[in-house]
Amino acid sequence: MVSLGKLENIRHESNLIQLMPWKSMHESITMPMITALGERDIPGNRLSIGFAYIDKPEEKIGIETHIHPNRDQWIFLFGAKNFVEFDADVEFYLDGEFRKIDYAFYAYIPAGMSHEPLKITRVGKPLIFIDARVAPESGDTEWEMVKPENV
Repeated sequence: MVSLGKLENIRHESNLIQLMPWKSMHESITMPMITALGERDIPGNRLSIGFAYIDKPEEKIGIETHIHPNRDQWIFLFGAKNFVEFDADVEFYLDGEFRKIDYAFYAYIPAGMSHEPLKITRVGKPLIFIDARVAPESGDTEWEMVKPENV
């Protein structure tokens, strides 16, 4: 299985894309991931969205504390079998403070808001993790490291 950087989905028709599997950089995510690659899939497509199945705790889902200066991001985490059945404990650093979460949620992260990886400290039932962004390819991977003030 390839890494995200080498991932190439297959375009069958003008707007039908076959999602190809790739291997997460996180050891606790053992199932294949899938990701819509925005403009890498279809010219003009601004949506990039990745999906992961999580059934084990993970100290860091993502990279160190950072901001995306030119794009918004959405993070979703919910039950894998029954979407509203959330049996996990999560910590998320968002806009200067840690939040403890024990419910199905999504977080809206506007451009310029600091955030850091999710810490999934307990998983009682498997979860679905979604990372979504809407941006032209040139702004898709832009981020800047920031030092959290309250840590």
